[in-house]
Amino acid sequence: MASYPRVDEYMSSPVVVVKPSDNLAHVRNLMIRYRVGRLVVIDDNNRPIGIVTKTDFLKVASGSLASRPLDSVFVREIMTGDVVTITQGRSLREAARLMLQHNIGGLPVVDEEGRLVGIITKTDIVRAYAERLRGKYKASDFMYSDVPKAAPSHSVSYVIDLLYSHPSRRVLVVDSGEIVGIIAPSDIAFLAEYPSVSRTKSKSVRRFAELPKGRLGPVYEYTIITAQDVMTPDPITVAEDSDLAEAAKLMIRHGFSSVPVVGEKEPLGVVVKHNILQAIAQSK
Repeated sequence: MASYPRVDEYMSSPVVVVKPSDNLAHVRNLMIRYRVGRLVVIDDNNRPIGIVTKTDFLKVASGSLASRPLDSVFVREIMTGDVVTITQGRSLREAARLMLQHNIGGLPVVDEEGRLVGIITKTDIVRAYAERLRGKYKASDFMYSDVPKAAPSHSVSYVIDLLYSHPSRRVLVVDSGEIVGIIAPSDIAFLAEYPSVSRTKSKSVRRFAELPKGRLGPVYEYTIITAQDVMTPDPITVAEDSDLAEAAKLMIRHGFSSVPVVGEKEPLGVVVKHNILQAIAQSK
């Protein structure tokens, strides 16, 4: 790769933005409507002052804000401040390095006066990698190994704990040694009802059915949300000796954030967008 493309060649513009005073119900609706997982928080002068992501909804689900409805929780309460930005004339390799250095998934792009003109995300950099770095690395060169695994019947509460036990932020769902699904934080973020804080309680469902002696009456069934309920089933996979650019291509084509790596059938690891950033940051 003789030269790296510039940020303005791959950035998205215009940007979906919110204000600090907007509530999370509005944020959620914007994310769903525009199919984005990251919104830039701006001030009255169109300068970025924060970022809010899908992952922030997990903070709401598990923290002190869990008892409040989303329309009463405001962006300023959960946003990440101290925004790292980049100007539109810089290279994508520099953008990748900044994302890795600060452990973030996107950079607001600003002009010389600091006003928002676009956003460059991991997805944009993955697209550039798929187009311009084919044949450089194999999936095994950058994949995460020892990824947490869960059975289809494990509770979502258990899965949430696993998601934050590994830097990949992924859980592979395995049945009889074969991968049958994958779970990412975004699969949990917008659950209609979050799992109870208690790991022992289940949800009761009331329905009417025929009782003994032919009577009709209420029957209570106790259910719990499981890994099988939220996973992406039958994920597309790559082999460990596959071109890393092929994994990047699959992410872009199908809208994935990760691709499991398998041997004959058994899961060996996972390639996530973070790994693609590492590859492009290290390439010469």
